[in-house]
Amino acid sequence: MMRALIIGIAGLGMLLPSVANAGLKIAVVNIQRAVSESKEGKKAEKELQRLKGQLEATLNRKLKEFYEREKKLREAWSVLKESDRRKRAEDSRRKLEALQKEYMGAERELMQRKTKVMLQITRKLNTVIAKVAKRDKYDYIFANAAVLWAPRHVDLTNEVIRLYNKGK
Repeated sequence: MMRALIIGIAGLGMLLPSVANAGLKIAVVNIQRAVSESKEGKKAEKELQRLKGQLEATLNRKLKEFYEREKKLREAWSVLKESDRRKRAEDSRRKLEALQKEYMGAERELMQRKTKVMLQITRKLNTVIAKVAKRDKYDYIFANAAVLWAPRHVDLTNEVIRLYNKGK
């Protein structure tokens, strides 16, 4: 993947002098910045942070309860029968594994939601970018992630964000 990106960038670098002579109109857009700075992206980020806070609070509460039970178990350990020790140790291990699974599930849920939102916004941004390309007669608009350097005047990110937020 990285090799293909480097080859593509190198090819673009060799192409640019001839592009300038051919009179092609080229621009770049920072998709990630456009997503995160759009009104919808900011709203989605707030919602994800709210959800993350809720999940963390729930997990922290459960973890605190687990550690309190563990503390009581350690205090009573010396007076327990060997069979009770094994049973309670196994119970603690299962509860800790369940907490770990719940934590991983919460992380996965957050990542899936973030990915879904990012894809939705990116699809809408692509529509805006296509409209800008047609309106301003651009031959090529590249994602800024594929370009090592570009002069500011060819960066359309602010214009794309503005139009996206307007709903056009």
